[in-house]
Amino acid sequence: MANPVIVALPVSAWTKVATSVTAGTIYTKQTTVKLSQTRRMTGNAAPTDQSDAVRAFVDGGSETISASAPIDVYLYNHNATKAGSVRVDL
Repeated sequence: MANPVIVALPVSAWTKVATSVTAGTIYTKQTTVKLSQTRRMTGNAAPTDQSDAVRAFVDGGSETISASAPIDVYLYNHNATKAGSVRVDL
């Protein structure tokens, strides 16, 4: 497993938090920042809207990454004034 990486999440924007991964965990401790996530097969286009996004961190402070083929993971920060961050363990 690689060292954990802290990824900043700018306001009202999609941010790629993991690239070409099949396993890992994303952690957040910021309960005041609402986040959504989507996943793309590595090499596919980044999201441009929220049509296939799902709410992230609904059941707690972590999200598991598990895929049979490499994927890219994106998070969207819904807050218009407060940036966020997550820790990504791959």
